[in-house]
Amino acid sequence: MKTLTKFKIPTLLGLGIIIVGIAVGVFLTLREQTFFTQAAPTQTPQNITVSNIEDSSATISWQTSSSVTSFVTFGQNDPVEQTSLDDRDTKIPVPHLIHYVTIKNLLPKTTYQYKINSGKLISKILTFTTSSPANTQNAFGPVIGSALDFGKPLDEGIAFLSVSGAVIQSSFIKNLGNFLIPLTKIRKEDLSDILPLEAQMNAKITVISSTGEAVAVLNLKPEGESLPPLKLGESVDLTNLSSPTPSPSPIPTIYDLNKDGKINATDYSIAQKNKGKKINGILIDDKYLKELTNMINSLSPSQ
Repeated sequence: MKTLTKFKIPTLLGLGIIIVGIAVGVFLTLREQTFFTQAAPTQTPQNITVSNIEDSSATISWQTSSSVTSFVTFGQNDPVEQTSLDDRDTKIPVPHLIHYVTIKNLLPKTTYQYKINSGKLISKILTFTTSSPANTQNAFGPVIGSALDFGKPLDEGIAFLSVSGAVIQSSFIKNLGNFLIPLTKIRKEDLSDILPLEAQMNAKITVISSTGEAVAVLNLKPEGESLPPLKLGESVDLTNLSSPTPSPSPIPTIYDLNKDGKINATDYSIAQKNKGKKINGILIDDKYLKELTNMINSLSPSQ
């Protein structure tokens, strides 16, 4: 027994080793939980952007370098009170490279905390604030365009509209490479009210995707703007009056089913009668009918 007693660890030293062990364990655990960037860098959200801020909604978007399932948790006092999925997802998250989440049913003039759940990663706590209720609306028509990737319609991307003094507006680029950005509810940067737009006000469109970007500078028009196809990897200045007149947007070609140069109820009637069939190589399904309806509602009467 005396021999064994010689090798007993002193009480204070033993307690010290235990405390150090616990501290190291806690540190490693917290490091694992705060954004496993070293373990899975391809899942790390990049270019996180809050856009389309209104009094009851906001859009959060980001990119990842690999396709991962993602969603956003948010709340006023706790960033995990509620959950919102990607706009394209329904009941469960689906892997994407470009992530686009619209959070709805929010309170005006309220700051919300949120976290991005990207694959196995959970971001730090971020915040955004909703705007005041709008007193007016702009009468400007939307900015409509499309994006091409090596001559083919871009199948996944986001178009951002930047105007000086305004909240960034955005639109997810749907199938066939199309996007539509309304201007009626664009808010001031301080979120106090709608930003009054003026004819020829300078704006910039930035299209992002997993394969590249496209940029266009333009002047806003009260009747709306139909942009020529934007090609990834290129920047164009559409404000230069000496430049060739932009070719018409390909959107009429897609939605103008009777080829009369207009998109209206006649096209919708044709589409409805041919639901489940293909017209000009385009499948007329529920999604197409919904997009056609939105297009008809957003275009000015002259279009």
